[in-house]
Amino acid sequence: MNKIWFDVTSILQWNRPAVGVIRVQAECAKYALRLGSKIAFCRFEREIGYIPVDLEDVRKTIERLENRELVNGTALNGAFGRSVPLISRIATITRRALGFMPKSLSNRILHYLYHRREAAEASINGLREFRRALYAWRNPVRPAAIAVPEIRQSLETSPFSKGDVHISLGLDWDQKNNSFIAKEKKLKQFKTIFCCYDVIPVKFPHLCVGDVAAKFAHYFVDLAWCADEFVSISECSKRDLLELLEELGAPCPETTVIKLGSHIPLSNDDEVSKQTKQAAGERFILFVSTIERRKNHETLYRAYTRLLDRGVTNLPKLVFVGMPGWGVNDFLADLRFDCRVKGLVQVLTNVSDADLNWLYKNTLFTVFPSLYEGWGLAVAESLSAGKFCLASNAASIPEVGGGLIEYLDPWDVPKWAERLEWYFDNPDALADAEIRIRETYNAPTWEETAVTIFDRAEALLARDN
Repeated sequence: MNKIWFDVTSILQWNRPAVGVIRVQAECAKYALRLGSKIAFCRFEREIGYIPVDLEDVRKTIERLENRELVNGTALNGAFGRSVPLISRIATITRRALGFMPKSLSNRILHYLYHRREAAEASINGLREFRRALYAWRNPVRPAAIAVPEIRQSLETSPFSKGDVHISLGLDWDQKNNSFIAKEKKLKQFKTIFCCYDVIPVKFPHLCVGDVAAKFAHYFVDLAWCADEFVSISECSKRDLLELLEELGAPCPETTVIKLGSHIPLSNDDEVSKQTKQAAGERFILFVSTIERRKNHETLYRAYTRLLDRGVTNLPKLVFVGMPGWGVNDFLADLRFDCRVKGLVQVLTNVSDADLNWLYKNTLFTVFPSLYEGWGLAVAESLSAGKFCLASNAASIPEVGGGLIEYLDPWDVPKWAERLEWYFDNPDALADAEIRIRETYNAPTWEETAVTIFDRAEALLARDN
């Protein structure tokens, strides 16, 4: 009997809380465990090929990801401590040291260092990755049960049989050899389903780390030659993918749009950290996202400073929830040194599910000014929590919010300032919006996500039967 092989390479190698792509793979793997003998699991090793994975190892991996302990919400603003990016801490120390030098000399040194920020960041990131590699070498996270077999498989073999279906939803651009997959497909005649989350690295490479456009264009072309079908997380991502493949002269496989689950695990308010409650205060708005250039936190910061400069008082706190990413060192420094927003803009990192639930439950409303998204999970989470969102009108975001939220140009700072102030002053409008959301929004579940994917795999299986 033919099988559906679900690839769990990414979650087996992940040693942090499940987010993004990892959450998708983990939730679908959890569903696949309930489907019986028709489903098998595998992983990919570059020097070995595909290796079957035992069901119990998948269960343990999912349990590890779900139960991984998180440090409760740590406020970065005001008491940045260890959570401030290292490059920012070094910059602060350097500025203080230069303050004791003659101004003419300190200005020359600052000018010299300013033009070498990129080299400094690259050096620090390299040292950090080296340290992480040493730690991973000494503390492997994989269970012994899924270690490389004593008899190493050849890259000429894999566990797939003719007519099987292989599903891969993971971090394939970093972990897979598409040439090997194409060769194995031709040899074994199995079928494949891959996922397109977005084509942002090709479409907007300036919003990503480094020069990645060529790498990802090559990746998507290779994937298109391997794929029997794609699943895509939005109509926008599907459209972007097919346009890219057509432009590059690659095949355009059938593509199905899936909706990602948006629920946050239930929790008890007693589990919420005091730090999170103190940082948020009594009245706040919320932006949940990794802090990086593409997410456009700066528009909100500038909207707030515009309101403050106009003399607007009693503004609610602006709470950012997310880990600092790339390209935001100057922005985070602005938050720390701008006395206008001191204590008003809070950045929380390593926030637990209990803390996140509490923040969604108690926020006035949420904001999401991202420049481009493959989906926009935080908007869906906001609606699932019954909260109104003031969001960007870019890319897939209107697919998520439909007619239940308001959309703005992500670059229009004056408009953001105007609409923020309007909602601050009109709580009845927010209450009405929340009633509409509760009455009409149907939050997608992870089970629905998985059902769509495995239904496509079943359809591929049936083509040979």
